[in-house]
Amino acid sequence: MIKLALLHGLRWFERACRHLPSVGIFRPEKGFFSAYELLKRGELEGFVLYGSQTPGPCPADSVTEQAGMRQHDHQPWPAFWTRADDARLVGSMLQWRDQRDLMCSEGLYRSHERRRLREDKAFAQILIPKPAILPGAWTSIASNWGDGRNYYHWITDNLTRLMVREHLPEATRILVPDKGYSFVSQTLEMLGLSDVVETTKHACIQPERFYFCSPTAMTGTNNAAGFDWLRAKFSAFRRPLADGAPVFITRRGSTRTPENLNDLENLFASNGFRVIDCGKLSVKEQMDATSSAPAIAGIHGAAMTNILWAHPDTPVLELFQSTYLNACYEQIAFHCNLHYSYELLDSDSSAEVVSQWIHDPRGPSGS
Repeated sequence: MIKLALLHGLRWFERACRHLPSVGIFRPEKGFFSAYELLKRGELEGFVLYGSQTPGPCPADSVTEQAGMRQHDHQPWPAFWTRADDARLVGSMLQWRDQRDLMCSEGLYRSHERRRLREDKAFAQILIPKPAILPGAWTSIASNWGDGRNYYHWITDNLTRLMVREHLPEATRILVPDKGYSFVSQTLEMLGLSDVVETTKHACIQPERFYFCSPTAMTGTNNAAGFDWLRAKFSAFRRPLADGAPVFITRRGSTRTPENLNDLENLFASNGFRVIDCGKLSVKEQMDATSSAPAIAGIHGAAMTNILWAHPDTPVLELFQSTYLNACYEQIAFHCNLHYSYELLDSDSSAEVVSQWIHDPRGPSGS
């Protein structure tokens, strides 16, 4: 409740500052602009990869339907790049501002209000120092959802923007979050990009030539183009056959860790499953374990992103607590043609259903 009150207070303060005149380093954001609309009107140089993607499935009784967040849809969502030679990138999320102190709507996932206290420093979009100049051509894959501290968002939101970068008219260096976890540097090295990546601690920077590479889909949704790109780009690190041990992806140290986690781990381990804590594995080790697994079960959480590397028709069981349903992994499973099922851990039949799935992963779908 305290955090929520602070968040609402900070939102109010940021909105109020928009109406005050800018003086010196006091330069609060004044609103928003759509880079896509400017591109369509010919006011910015750029290129549109696609205007929308086909929505994903939303079958009856699926997590997608029950979560009610339209995670199969959120279309049209264009993927595009634009160039600006007077862009300033502000705050820890490197939000693109124009000379009017308007912020790029697409860089904010069209979400114009702060959603979390840690989304940016409290005064990052209000007190703006003189920009540090970066010579040459640059792009950024930092964003609201992708601060480098969540594996799912880093893989599906940040890295997929590099798909757009492949269509730029010149090579660019890449700005990434400066506080990311080890999977940030690991994945960029695996993609062969380490020598063109830089972090910055400047509160405001101005590239000589800035190329905005849009997010390829709304976060947490079906992103067929992005999923295919990721599977292709990391194909060298995926095992060619599902000839390893089945995997149970555990989840520790989280507010959504189930109370009976020890019992679950023991149940899977006693039936030949390899219990893995992905936070203790390198990205290559995570990809190796899941791409070689003939079956994958796991607690809902960022580590379930690794079903991206599984072979088609691999059985996948996702375990939820009924207080929180999110279909982001179900949408990956649908697109990758995995044999997906799910179960609510606090239902009366959950233990029986999980046991049945362990012994027959290709049986009927879960709840």
